[in-house]
Amino acid sequence: MPPARQAQIAALVEHYQNPRHWSVLEDADVAMPGGSPECGGSVVVYLKAGEEGRIDALSFTGEGDIISQAATSMILEQVLNEGLAMDEVLALDYETFVNRVGREAVGSRTRNATLGLSTLKSAVRKYQKDSLHAGSAAEPARCGG
Repeated sequence: MPPARQAQIAALVEHYQNPRHWSVLEDADVAMPGGSPECGGSVVVYLKAGEEGRIDALSFTGEGDIISQAATSMILEQVLNEGLAMDEVLALDYETFVNRVGREAVGSRTRNATLGLSTLKSAVRKYQKDSLHAGSAAEPARCGG
C-alpha cells in the first residue's frame, strides 16, 4: 500500500475511533440531520451561531461507515480550528475537501466523505434562512412614511 494512502486511512481511522466534537449540543440553534444509514451513514450536525455570521460551536452525532463519520469529524475540526464564518463554510469546495480527506482512501465513496460537509452547509443555510425570517418578522411593515 502506498504511504500516502496508508496515512489517509490512518487519519480516517483515528477520527472514527476518536471523533472530534461528538455530542449533542443542547443549546444549538440548528440540529440538521443528513444522510441515511443504508447509504453509508447518517449524521446530525448541531450549530450554535455567534455574532456577525460567526460560528460559536459545532458538534455532531451519527452512525455509519468509517468514511462518513471520520470525515464529519474532520470537517467540524477544520471549521472550528480555522474559525470559519458561515459564509466561508458555504464556500468550502467538496473536491478540495475530498482531496484533504484522501481521495485514494475514499475511492468511489465521495458521497460518504462529503456527508458531514453537505449537512453542515445545510445547517448554515437553515440558520441563515430562519434568521432572515425572524429579522423580517420583528419589523412591522410600514406603508407611506
